[in-house]
Amino acid sequence: MGRPEQPVSHPYRALGRLALGLRSTRHATHLTYSELAARSPGFSRPTLQRAASGKTLPTQEAVTAYARACDTDPGPLLALWKAAAKERAAGNLRKPAPAVRQIQDEADMGAALRNLHLDAGAPSCREIERRTRNSTDSIRVPRNTVHQILSRQRFPSSRDQLRALLAALGVPLSGHENWLRAWSRVNRRLQADRRATRARRDKLQRRITLTRMSATYTADLCGVMPAPRAQPPAGVDSTLSAWVSSLSSSSCQISTITFTAPDGTTTDPVP
Repeated sequence: MGRPEQPVSHPYRALGRLALGLRSTRHATHLTYSELAARSPGFSRPTLQRAASGKTLPTQEAVTAYARACDTDPGPLLALWKAAAKERAAGNLRKPAPAVRQIQDEADMGAALRNLHLDAGAPSCREIERRTRNSTDSIRVPRNTVHQILSRQRFPSSRDQLRALLAALGVPLSGHENWLRAWSRVNRRLQADRRATRARRDKLQRRITLTRMSATYTADLCGVMPAPRAQPPAGVDSTLSAWVSSLSSSSCQISTITFTAPDGTTTDPVP
């Protein structure tokens, strides 16, 4: 019979009750774990022994194979497995989520789907993908997409995708309609937000384009219009007049030139 099994650490918890149920089923048939593995294609002796250890949660497939190898109905053991899965999921931080009928936005939908996933025993993304792939009534949802949706990084892209997730998480067909109505509400809101974002972006782009065109037009206009050359008043020395002309033709910009007469009066140049 091999070495005796270690006692279950927490026999009153759901995981402990599952382990005791598996052990009791095996003891009733007087099978060793090696004999159990021989009757369970795809499952090794260590895997089946670990399933009944009470330390880790086995997969549903392992529990089903364990029961069938013992010629026992897997239903009662699977019920214990679901209780243990919910117990494990309860250890995760649950997010507050509205009822399905009250879902209004993307955050509501993400929180509701996360809690639905926890209530279903928190199956892995790989397992959810397998369920959608094997279902004839839904489309396949890749595990990366499942992860993004359940971690609230992505909104289900279609009603069919949401329907596939609901089926994989154990929601009966009678409960799909409320979820699909919620998806439609959120999708309409997302589409409206995207249209508003595009409108604001287009308006900003038009303003930027007009500003650039105005700046270009002004620069070109200044380039073709020569600056007026200031002319000194009559009677001003010709040397001073030539010096002023050279200033006005250079790259310097002169805002104001004032001539001071011998008597102290000032005169602006005449253009």
